[in-house]
Amino acid sequence: MFVGPEYLRSITGVSNPNTSDLAATVTPVTTRMDAAAWEQAWTPRRPLATDDLALGCWRTSRDRALTRRYLEHSPKALQAMLVIDVDHPDALERAIGLPRHHPMPSWIAEGVNGRGHVGWVLREPVVRTDAGHRRPLIFAAKVEEGLRRALDGDVGYAGLLTKNPLHPDWYPHWGRAEPYDLGELAQGLGDLVPTKLPRRTESTGLGRNVTLFDDLRKWAYAARRRHTVKAEWDVAVLEKAAEHNAAIPVPLPPTEVRATAQSVGTWVWRRSFDEAGFRRVQTSRGRKGGRANTPEQQAAKRRRLDPAAALQFVQEQEVEQ
Repeated sequence: MFVGPEYLRSITGVSNPNTSDLAATVTPVTTRMDAAAWEQAWTPRRPLATDDLALGCWRTSRDRALTRRYLEHSPKALQAMLVIDVDHPDALERAIGLPRHHPMPSWIAEGVNGRGHVGWVLREPVVRTDAGHRRPLIFAAKVEEGLRRALDGDVGYAGLLTKNPLHPDWYPHWGRAEPYDLGELAQGLGDLVPTKLPRRTESTGLGRNVTLFDDLRKWAYAARRRHTVKAEWDVAVLEKAAEHNAAIPVPLPPTEVRATAQSVGTWVWRRSFDEAGFRRVQTSRGRKGGRANTPEQQAAKRRRLDPAAALQFVQEQEVEQ
């Protein structure tokens, strides 16, 4: 799809039918991204880069990476940009056409076949490997899924490398220059942001980091009681992290696996999950579960297990109405 400069200049905001606030349906774009602004927003020091994905990718200098067709869009262990792979011949139209169901992208790198990568620059990078701050990572993964839904992006995209918008093999299109907060992106996406990550996204994009965190910490809570030497504990956590990562269809890079293992291992070790402490935690959880198990909740469980009881409940509700 060819889009002329007049049309691009006419796009001043984001159409957002996912909100009832009509005043919020257009977010003004006061300044536009350009090549110089993108290079400044692109922060990796030694990014992965390649000219051919089939041959693999290697870490290199910033200057050399900028000459490659594909490069790593965010620094190691950080998420500074959210990128969606739009594997459709109308990627540009989906990204900036009206009406839009998403905030204006920061940039689009389009191929000759019309397919491309669409990116949003974040004001505050999200740490992908900090066990003590999982909520921002989970929120970012949900926003990423909302953007993918808005563009019908590729669910199998690993989210590591992107088409280099400064490379002559791609057609760059520039959007909003001002970086986005995650909350602003979520507001623009509205109902497209899932309340819970779908299972298929647990093995793609930022969902992989969330999956590795959750699987590793659940194992670590119980395994910590079997270790008294910190060095041995660190090795055990790293081995378990590598094992879980190998089960992900598109595994995380080794650097992120090591950083996640170190973060989870240190976090759990400092909290001293010894036998007595573990029992206290389990006892406390049991009490909370007992208090939450009210007669109404028990009746609801029985209805879920007994089809006849469920049918009777529905009929009683209809009579009351």
